[in-house]
Amino acid sequence: MKIRNLFFLLFFIGLAAVSCMSDDDICISGEATPRMKMKFKTKSTGKQKTLDSVFVKVDYGNGAVPVIANTSKTDSLLLPLRVDDADFTKIFIGTTRTQITSEITVRYTTKAEYVSPACGIKKVYENVNAELNVADAVLGLEMNQKNITDESKTHLFLLF
Repeated sequence: MKIRNLFFLLFFIGLAAVSCMSDDDICISGEATPRMKMKFKTKSTGKQKTLDSVFVKVDYGNGAVPVIANTSKTDSLLLPLRVDDADFTKIFIGTTRTQITSEITVRYTTKAEYVSPACGIKKVYENVNAELNVADAVLGLEMNQKNITDESKTHLFLLF
C-alpha cells in the first residue's frame, strides 16, 4: 500500500512539474515592440557612413531626455518610439554633446498585436514618415521602410 501511494505521489509531482513548463513562459526571442533602426549616409555620395560620435535625445511626451551618448564609432542606431497614443516622436541628434540641434519628427500610426501570454501586446508602427524640422548636423533624411514590424531592416537613413 505504501509503495502504491508513493508511486501516485511521485507521478502527480512529475505531472505538475511538466505541466508548468511552457515555451510561453519566457519572452526572449525579440517579440517586444520594435525599435526604429537608423543608419547614416553621406549626402553628397549616398554611401553609408560611420560616425565617430553621436548624441541623441528623444521627446517621449515629457520633454527631451538623453537616450544615446555614443563616443565610439557607430554605423547605426536603434531608437524606441513612443508607445502611448501619440502619433509622432520627436528626435534630436547631434555629433557633439553640446550641440544636439538637428530635429526630426517621426509620424506614424500604431497597431497593437498580441504576441503571447508572457510577452503580452506589442506595438507595430505603420505608415512611418519622417521629416527634418531643423537641419544642422543632419542634412537630410531618406526613408527606407514604411512599416516598423521588427529591427532587422533599416527604417531610416540620416544624411550627413
